[in-house]
Amino acid sequence: MREIAAATIRQLTAAEIDIAKDMRHEMILELDGRDADESYPGWRERYVEFYASQMARGYAALFVAESEGHPLGVAAVYLLKNHRSVIFARRSAYVSNVWVEPAGRRKGIASALTRMTIEWARSKGCEVVRLRSSRMGRPVYSAIGFTPSDEMELRLDD
Repeated sequence: MREIAAATIRQLTAAEIDIAKDMRHEMILELDGRDADESYPGWRERYVEFYASQMARGYAALFVAESEGHPLGVAAVYLLKNHRSVIFARRSAYVSNVWVEPAGRRKGIASALTRMTIEWARSKGCEVVRLRSSRMGRPVYSAIGFTPSDEMELRLDD
């Protein structure tokens, strides 16, 4: 558990995944302007299934920032399984779902949540942590030390 001026940050248990799931819904509404339940039917069940199964194996963690018992922000991290991690034993982690409700912003909560995910990845022996950022999040991640990488992307759903 970590204390910052605006909130207490702690790791969620598997029984508390709904906190993160509900905050993810709010994040999608804000960033995409659409209801994920309409765009991606069944996503909530898949979210819970994914994180619950990964957490049970020690391959993922969810963190929440709270003030007086009220969730203000959330972040997720999980170990990536790819050719580098399997063939070369070079572990990496992926940070996802970092979001802070508007009333809690500009207080260091997103940075603290992200740092908790990095600490978790370090404890798992990861050599790199990756994430995908919204425009709003880029200054937060840059200040922590994230840099653009040489990865490229080809969208197949356009």
